[in-house]
Amino acid sequence: MKPFDFILIVSLMLASFSPLLFFVNRHTTGQIAQLRVNNKRIKEFDLSKDQVFTYFDKLDGDQNKITVRDGKIAIIDANCTDQICVRKGFISKTGQTIVCLPHRLVIEIMPTNEKQTEDKDRIVDY
Repeated sequence: MKPFDFILIVSLMLASFSPLLFFVNRHTTGQIAQLRVNNKRIKEFDLSKDQVFTYFDKLDGDQNKITVRDGKIAIIDANCTDQICVRKGFISKTGQTIVCLPHRLVIEIMPTNEKQTEDKDRIVDY
């Protein structure tokens, strides 16, 4: 093995770790969570303030109890049959979601600098 080969191999190995610089901090903690039902924004939660909110749909009787605590959000109680949304637990990182399919409810952590004002860029299909 020539000395130049060794330098080339080491530099390629170091370069292979360069994508980590871009992706390590990609999932930062968000400060806003959006509650959407049927792709309509119902409420925005400030994750820095502890609160409890109950979503209730009068037509269908759908009920979800949402808790914000310590910068995290979760559905702690729901009257849906599968309870997957309750078992998901607390989320806090940008891009994470909690979905309750029977109630067509989505909670998504949004980046703080990207408060969505237009709904036409989002596609959600049930």
